[in-house]
Amino acid sequence: MDRMNVMRRELLLALTLLPASRVRAAAPVLTLTVLAEAFPPLQYETPEGQASGYVYAFVQEMLALVARERALQVGAVQFVPLKRALAQAQTEPQLLLLSVARTPEREDGLVWLREIAPYRLWLYRHRASSVPAPRSLAELKGRGLRFGVQDQSNFEAWLRRQGLGQPGDNSQIEAVRQNALNLRKAQLQRIDLFAHPDVSLAYRAREQGLNPEEFEPVLLIHELSLPLWLACSRGTDVALVQALQRAADSLVAAGRLETLRRQHGLPPLR
Repeated sequence: MDRMNVMRRELLLALTLLPASRVRAAAPVLTLTVLAEAFPPLQYETPEGQASGYVYAFVQEMLALVARERALQVGAVQFVPLKRALAQAQTEPQLLLLSVARTPEREDGLVWLREIAPYRLWLYRHRASSVPAPRSLAELKGRGLRFGVQDQSNFEAWLRRQGLGQPGDNSQIEAVRQNALNLRKAQLQRIDLFAHPDVSLAYRAREQGLNPEEFEPVLLIHELSLPLWLACSRGTDVALVQALQRAADSLVAAGRLETLRRQHGLPPLR
């Protein structure tokens, strides 16, 4: 049995079969729902329907530690769009959200546990594109560039805040349902530029049957490159939040986050 399956079995035992004598007798059983947007290699669902990713694995270990302190029931992670997860967090307590950017707009709406992953959003182009690679924001404007975006994404909003695709600018903004579709559109020369996190570009390219080397990062979008966090919804049991923070901190101190990153082929955080 591989390590991931062993961890899942141990977590299930810890959360559902732990004798009452092994947890605080007076503590009620708490439920916790885990929500995440699919984001390889952090957390995602494999073609076989299994949850995977280094953040997912870290959270499983974190929850197993918490279950040693108190009675806890946790269902399988639910992969949902980030917008839906954030909306649920506004009305439902006892939610744990994976890999969320800590933006000023979200600051007061969630309880932030700890930073879990770096995040860098780049503008990409296909290497066969005839459009010169822009090296600054100023070079994006007034050139009639075609931008591929995911519908209602923060990148689309960012472009419009810069005045791109707005009156007086001849840029075109073309929206698709899933950002991964923009890789194929770039290969077919139907768009000039699209935004993508660098950590998942290779995975998404291969998922589309494309060679990641076909795509060139040309401009880092600093404003949207924010570290990702673990967070709980407001109203989540305070003692549980504290237990989650202690467990996460102890695992990071023990080097587990770095180890899991290496196991998923990622460079050290430092």
